[in-house]
Amino acid sequence: MRVSDQMIFDRAMVDGGAARTRLDEATARASTGVRVVHPGDDPAAAGLVTAERVRMQRLEAIASAAGRASDELAAADGALSNVANALARASELAVQLGSEPYSAAERAAGAKEVQGLLASILSELNVKVGNRYVFGGTSDGSAPFDGLVLDAAGNVDAAATGVYRGDANVRKVEIAPGVYQDASVRADVALRGAGGPPAADVIATLAELANALAANDRAGAAATLGRLDRSITQLSTARGQAGAIMNALDTAVAANDAARDDAEKRIATLADADVIQAASELALAQHALEAALTATAQSFKLSLLGKL
Repeated sequence: MRVSDQMIFDRAMVDGGAARTRLDEATARASTGVRVVHPGDDPAAAGLVTAERVRMQRLEAIASAAGRASDELAAADGALSNVANALARASELAVQLGSEPYSAAERAAGAKEVQGLLASILSELNVKVGNRYVFGGTSDGSAPFDGLVLDAAGNVDAAATGVYRGDANVRKVEIAPGVYQDASVRADVALRGAGGPPAADVIATLAELANALAANDRAGAAATLGRLDRSITQLSTARGQAGAIMNALDTAVAANDAARDDAEKRIATLADADVIQAASELALAQHALEAALTATAQSFKLSLLGKL
């Protein structure tokens, strides 16, 4: 069969186009360092890259949520620490002013101090992180504790002071795909003795101490000492719970960050080009294009000679 000029031209177009396409792809890999840009570049690798990217985003979201929960627990622990200090001072006052040598005026001054301690405790219990009250359970959009309320005589209104407005739920946060961890401390248990004896109602005990001192009731003030001791123990237990939860959350953050980094490395392995291989493929593609162009030019020369 006679090879026409048109056939030579068409073949040159095909070979040259294929060589140029290969060169363009090799140039893109060498310049960007990315091997898989479109699914068609490597369908199997592209599918794995997509799955790893979804996994990486999930891990980032889990780590972020666990980190925020840990920050909230840190704020809660700081508040409970201040409450514990206030309770320790109230216990000192109960011991001191529950003994004989002190006068009514001194006990009245002590009553005012206990009222101040109670007000500061209630303020601490309404601590917020961002827009969330950390001691309200899952009802975290409004202050969980009412403030200090005094009656007409200037005594603490125990029924209206420190009423708990939160719920009895414990917030949970995902610490690994499908695994959830408690992420809050029940303030109604730690501060209001929810669940009953032997738990102590911290708020009611302080109100009773303040009112006993205001009434110059030495025996009444001394009678609060046992409940103050239990209150301090309850606060210590709550702080221990908060610390254990924070440790779990911080560990989860570290684990998810490490898993995310592994996913990122796997994506790089699947999608990124090997630098040496990319350079080698670029050189080969350049040679292939040059060879295709040379072969085409030579074919046209031979065809021209045949016509002469």
